[in-house]
Amino acid sequence: MPNVENSYRILRRAEDANVRSLDAYRSVGGYAALEKAIRQQTPEQVIRQVSDAKLRGRGGAGRLAGEKWRIVRQTQDNQKYVICNAYDADPRSYAVRTILAQNPHQVIEGIILAAYAVGASEAYLFTRSFFYEGVAAIQQALKEALEVNLVGRDILGTDFSCTINVLGVDVGFMGGEETVQIALIKGRRGMPEQRPPYPTQAGLWDKPTAINSVETLANVPLIVREGAAVFASVGTPTTSGIKLVTVYDIAPSNAPSLPRVVEVPFGTPVRAILAHAGVSHPESDIRAVVVGGAEGGALPVSLLDTPFDFDPIEEAGAIIGSSIIELLPIDTCMVHWAMERSNYLSKESCGKCVPCRLGVKRIVGILEGIVSDMGVNGDLAVLDEFATYVPNGSLCGFGVQAPNPLKTAKRYWPDHFHQHIEELQCPTGTCLPVRSHRFVTKHVLT
Repeated sequence: MPNVENSYRILRRAEDANVRSLDAYRSVGGYAALEKAIRQQTPEQVIRQVSDAKLRGRGGAGRLAGEKWRIVRQTQDNQKYVICNAYDADPRSYAVRTILAQNPHQVIEGIILAAYAVGASEAYLFTRSFFYEGVAAIQQALKEALEVNLVGRDILGTDFSCTINVLGVDVGFMGGEETVQIALIKGRRGMPEQRPPYPTQAGLWDKPTAINSVETLANVPLIVREGAAVFASVGTPTTSGIKLVTVYDIAPSNAPSLPRVVEVPFGTPVRAILAHAGVSHPESDIRAVVVGGAEGGALPVSLLDTPFDFDPIEEAGAIIGSSIIELLPIDTCMVHWAMERSNYLSKESCGKCVPCRLGVKRIVGILEGIVSDMGVNGDLAVLDEFATYVPNGSLCGFGVQAPNPLKTAKRYWPDHFHQHIEELQCPTGTCLPVRSHRFVTKHVLT
């Protein structure tokens, strides 16, 4: 099992020095990677290092950062951009705000290295406006970096220049989608756009644009400073490095559960992540572990040893997503849980795609009928149909992942659905009717 105690690379432990100030960050090797890159390496060499390190995007999709940068670099244009996605679509995730608040200079260094690698002279840090501490920390760090010529014109006396603009907004879940961020930076309505063309070739103002999550970019200084081989020695053969995870324990009946952010190597079993976060319960007290946040999937306790990596998690039916792991107590009815999650997602949809806008609402209506003991066997087939129809007809990843709560609930707890429909009772005795009449259903494609 990967060693979770000795793999800290972004978060600061209690015994570590505070690196929010420029002097403190430099005292632990900060900006050494930037100086090394712009004085000793070509942009192509930086991209090669990131590729050799197998740095995959931490924002959820898991695309190799080096491949994205190479496309932007090779696209012929006199203006290119970098966007640092520091938004955290799921507001219950604490990863982004923790990075910004604890390690702002490492974020800045990562952005500038990305800009140098792809040939960009302007970058944007796109974040949530209510990350007050993180926004204040990054703005102070930018001020310090500007004063010593680490950001701006002719960085460190070279002919490389790059400015960083900070934009804080709050437009709900959809703000984490890359084409939505591009639209908002341009002052337009935040709605997903058809792809291709992808942002790497026609992004901000139709110019080549590299969009990476803040966690992805915060890893770049480590790769350049320590070397790709050192970075790749942690994690799995397909996904190197570490991941920040927000862990929620079973909430007490009289208070919400407070999250804990931990940093673990990719490939760490879910069970070990929970233990590392100080969460320990007998399996008999746990109904499910939800991996991936609002659009994640619920997994049974028999899958607690699943490695936390893109492919194993997706094979199980969940996603890395917003990197939230949460426990559901044993008295959870999974039909009711799927209904609540789907209801939340139906309200967060931007509404541009008909399958997403209406399909998720239809899923909610059918589940409400089942929870209210008015379901029929035919509802299950219609739910399966919508679980395919919604992702197939959606423009962005939101609609692609929106049916995950439903699909995993049906996959691992079919008895909960059948008991509600066939026996007209909740398997845990906790559901109350939420509808007084059935939601009319009919097949969508036939």
